[in-house]
Amino acid sequence: MRWYFAGLVLSFFGTTAMMLVSGVWVKSLTGSDALATLALLCVYAPGVLSPWIGRFADSYRRRPLLICTDLAIVPALSVLLLTDEIWVIFVVLLLYGTKAVLVSAAEPALLVALLPPDRLARVNGLRMSLQEGMKLIAPLAGAALFAAHGAWPVVAIDVLSFLLAAGATAMIKVDEPPPAPREFASLPHLRALRWPIIGTAVALFASSLNTAAAFPLVEQGLHYGPEFLGVLSAVQGAGSVLAGLLGRRANVTAGLVLMAVAAAARMSAWLPAVLVSGFVNGVGLAWTVVAVATLVQQRTPAAVLGRVGATAMSIVFGAVPLGLAAGAALVANAGFELIYLVIAALTAGTALWTGVRGRGPRTSGQHSDVPQVSEDDPVDR
Repeated sequence: MRWYFAGLVLSFFGTTAMMLVSGVWVKSLTGSDALATLALLCVYAPGVLSPWIGRFADSYRRRPLLICTDLAIVPALSVLLLTDEIWVIFVVLLLYGTKAVLVSAAEPALLVALLPPDRLARVNGLRMSLQEGMKLIAPLAGAALFAAHGAWPVVAIDVLSFLLAAGATAMIKVDEPPPAPREFASLPHLRALRWPIIGTAVALFASSLNTAAAFPLVEQGLHYGPEFLGVLSAVQGAGSVLAGLLGRRANVTAGLVLMAVAAAARMSAWLPAVLVSGFVNGVGLAWTVVAVATLVQQRTPAAVLGRVGATAMSIVFGAVPLGLAAGAALVANAGFELIYLVIAALTAGTALWTGVRGRGPRTSGQHSDVPQVSEDDPVDR
């Protein structure tokens, strides 16, 4: 596992820094906010192809596939060291996004081959902690490098990170079963997991509303400048890091409840409550993501885990741009108090629904080869 986490740290650092710099780079080249946003959209757009990309991942052993994926993105990124043509940047970012979806399909299946079912939640939690920790470090490093030397050092670091990540993955020792026939159906397994997937998608949607509402909260409620948003982001990130360390307790319903409480507290616009609620929101959001990832791994046969995992995560994270769009509309027409009231009602109502679903009988879509999770497992609700 140490080689798995070594590759993860390297990949997270390079990817997080590149995600920030890509938008800033396009903005600096064109002066257009719309094109800068489009650059980020290029990274997320391949998510709509997740069932087909996941099907491709299910056709190969995951360790060599991950190694080849890391190596294949290196020449594409290296092109950005030679040119700053906007269309080239967009094409590379589309490839970058495709690579991210392929990794999201292959990596969970590799973990299933590496670990017994009862360790998946803990490892998924540690993975979340590393990811959130990199969000606190990598953007600052990337922004500083871009301000001092432009985009090329960030691109070079990203290239190096993928080369090293491929090397770390190559050191992993794992006995993977051969790929299963493509005829194996995946839709029943997605249907069986619809309640945690929908619950987590609502959490990500609510988090995006929270992001939009933070602007008027800081300026109108707390009377600080927009730079204070960095403090709120860091506090939420710290909550997500802690939540990842407590990954075995991850729970979709509990995460939604924490998010509802945090949203209600922010309506007060009282600084201590806002800071504590940011931390609590980070815990709740991370728990929903860790819980759904673990449930997908535990309840899906290896034959279709790539398709089911990639599709589930694309549905979950597809709620982010929808939430940002809805948040932009609400911010233009309503105060932050009303937006946080909407968030609290939405997450509390969804928590009630997922809590009832989580206590219900097993759905018939489960496969007999899937490790079962007991009703008392906190991940299961």
